[in-house]
Amino acid sequence: MKRVAIIVDKNLEIGAAANVTALLMGQLVINNPSLYSDQPVVDTDNVQHAGIKYSTLILKGGKNQIINFSKSLLSDKSSVECVVFSKTGQTLNNEFEVYKEKISNSSIEETEPVGVIVAGEDEEIRRLTKKFSLLK
Repeated sequence: MKRVAIIVDKNLEIGAAANVTALLMGQLVINNPSLYSDQPVVDTDNVQHAGIKYSTLILKGGKNQIINFSKSLLSDKSSVECVVFSKTGQTLNNEFEVYKEKISNSSIEETEPVGVIVAGEDEEIRRLTKKFSLLK
Protein backbone atom coordinates (compact mmCIF):
# COMPACT_ATOMS: atom_id res chain seq x y z
CA MET A 1 0.00 0.00 0.00
CA LYS A 2 1.46 3.30 -1.03
CA ARG A 3 -1.53 5.62 -1.44
CA VAL A 4 -4.78 6.23 0.38
CA ALA A 5 -7.77 8.11 -1.03
CA ILE A 6 -10.89 9.02 0.90
CA ILE A 7 -13.93 10.02 -1.13
CA VAL A 8 -16.78 11.75 0.68
CA ASP A 9 -20.24 12.75 -0.48
CA LYS A 10 -19.95 16.21 -2.02
CA ASN A 11 -23.15 17.27 -0.25
CA LEU A 12 -21.85 16.71 3.28
CA GLU A 13 -21.16 19.73 5.45
CA ILE A 14 -17.44 20.12 6.17
CA GLY A 15 -17.76 18.90 9.78
CA ALA A 16 -19.62 15.77 8.70
CA ALA A 17 -17.06 15.18 5.93
CA ALA A 18 -14.23 15.45 8.48
CA ASN A 19 -16.02 12.99 10.75
CA VAL A 20 -16.51 10.48 7.93
CA THR A 21 -12.83 10.71 6.91
CA ALA A 22 -11.73 10.14 10.52
CA LEU A 23 -13.95 7.08 10.88
CA LEU A 24 -12.79 5.59 7.60
CA MET A 25 -9.11 6.23 8.34
CA GLY A 26 -9.51 4.65 11.76
CA GLN A 27 -10.91 1.45 10.25
CA LEU A 28 -8.19 1.34 7.61
CA VAL A 29 -5.50 1.62 10.30
CA ILE A 30 -7.08 -1.27 12.20
CA ASN A 31 -7.02 -3.31 8.99
CA ASN A 32 -3.45 -2.16 8.15
CA PRO A 33 -1.44 -1.19 11.24
CA SER A 34 1.65 -0.69 9.07
CA LEU A 35 0.02 2.42 7.59
CA TYR A 36 1.61 4.35 10.47
CA SER A 37 5.06 4.07 11.96
CA ASP A 38 5.20 1.89 15.05
CA GLN A 39 7.79 4.29 16.48
CA PRO A 40 6.87 7.87 17.45
CA VAL A 41 8.00 10.66 15.12
CA VAL A 42 9.17 13.41 17.45
CA ASP A 43 10.62 16.84 16.66
CA THR A 44 13.41 18.63 18.52
CA ASP A 45 10.87 20.15 20.93
CA ASN A 46 9.74 16.63 21.85
CA VAL A 47 6.34 17.12 20.17
CA GLN A 48 4.97 13.98 18.51
CA HIS A 49 3.89 14.22 14.86
CA ALA A 50 1.68 11.88 12.83
CA GLY A 51 3.72 8.94 11.62
CA ILE A 52 1.73 8.16 8.47
CA LYS A 53 3.88 6.44 5.85
CA TYR A 54 1.83 6.94 2.67
CA SER A 55 0.23 9.78 0.75
CA THR A 56 -3.38 10.39 1.73
CA LEU A 57 -5.84 12.65 -0.06
CA ILE A 58 -9.48 13.55 0.39
CA LEU A 59 -11.74 13.74 -2.63
CA LYS A 60 -15.44 14.35 -3.21
CA GLY A 61 -18.06 12.69 -5.34
CA GLY A 62 -21.76 12.10 -5.69
CA LYS A 63 -23.71 9.52 -3.71
CA ASN A 64 -24.20 7.26 -6.75
CA GLN A 65 -20.54 7.64 -7.74
CA ILE A 66 -19.51 6.38 -4.31
CA ILE A 67 -21.89 3.40 -4.54
CA ASN A 68 -20.83 2.47 -8.08
CA PHE A 69 -17.15 2.96 -7.28
CA SER A 70 -17.35 0.71 -4.22
CA LYS A 71 -19.25 -2.01 -6.06
CA SER A 72 -16.87 -1.88 -9.03
CA LEU A 73 -13.92 -2.67 -6.79
CA LEU A 74 -15.63 -5.85 -5.62
CA SER A 75 -16.61 -6.96 -9.10
CA ASP A 76 -13.12 -6.31 -10.50
CA LYS A 77 -11.54 -8.50 -7.81
CA SER A 78 -9.21 -5.55 -7.32
CA SER A 79 -6.26 -5.72 -4.95
CA VAL A 80 -7.34 -2.34 -3.62
CA GLU A 81 -8.74 -2.33 -0.10
CA CYS A 82 -12.10 -0.59 0.23
CA VAL A 83 -14.16 0.39 3.28
CA VAL A 84 -17.36 2.48 3.28
CA PHE A 85 -19.23 4.48 5.90
CA SER A 86 -22.92 5.19 5.46
CA LYS A 87 -25.80 7.40 6.41
CA THR A 88 -27.03 4.40 8.41
CA GLY A 89 -23.95 4.74 10.59
CA GLN A 90 -24.39 8.49 10.92
CA THR A 91 -27.85 8.04 12.39
CA LEU A 92 -26.91 5.51 15.07
CA ASN A 93 -24.88 7.22 17.78
CA ASN A 94 -23.35 4.74 20.24
CA GLU A 95 -25.55 1.90 18.99
CA PHE A 96 -22.97 -0.43 17.48
CA GLU A 97 -25.02 -3.63 17.75
CA VAL A 98 -27.99 -1.97 16.00
CA TYR A 99 -25.61 -0.57 13.35
CA LYS A 100 -24.02 -3.97 12.76
CA GLU A 101 -27.44 -5.62 12.45
CA LYS A 102 -28.77 -2.99 10.01
CA ILE A 103 -25.64 -3.12 7.84
CA SER A 104 -25.66 -6.93 7.82
CA ASN A 105 -29.23 -6.96 6.49
CA SER A 106 -29.00 -4.16 3.91
CA SER A 107 -27.60 -3.62 0.44
CA ILE A 108 -25.01 -0.92 -0.13
CA GLU A 109 -27.71 1.23 -1.74
CA GLU A 110 -29.94 0.86 1.32
CA THR A 111 -27.15 1.90 3.70
CA GLU A 112 -26.54 5.09 1.66
CA PRO A 113 -22.74 5.41 1.75
CA VAL A 114 -21.42 8.89 2.48
CA GLY A 115 -17.76 8.00 2.15
CA VAL A 116 -15.34 5.37 0.97
CA ILE A 117 -11.65 4.87 1.62
CA VAL A 118 -9.39 2.98 -0.75
CA ALA A 119 -5.79 1.97 -0.31
CA GLY A 120 -3.32 0.27 -2.58
CA GLU A 121 -0.49 0.84 -4.95
CA ASP A 122 0.00 4.47 -5.92
CA GLU A 123 -0.59 4.10 -9.67
CA GLU A 124 -3.74 2.02 -9.24
CA ILE A 125 -5.29 4.42 -6.69
CA ARG A 126 -4.50 7.37 -8.99
CA ARG A 127 -6.11 5.59 -11.93
CA LEU A 128 -9.21 4.58 -9.99
CA THR A 129 -9.83 7.98 -8.38
CA LYS A 130 -9.07 10.34 -11.28
CA LYS A 131 -12.80 10.96 -11.86
CA PHE A 132 -13.18 12.50 -8.40
CA SER A 133 -12.18 16.05 -7.49
CA LEU A 134 -10.34 17.36 -4.44
CA LEU A 135 -12.44 18.28 -1.44
CA LYS A 136 -12.11 22.02 -0.86
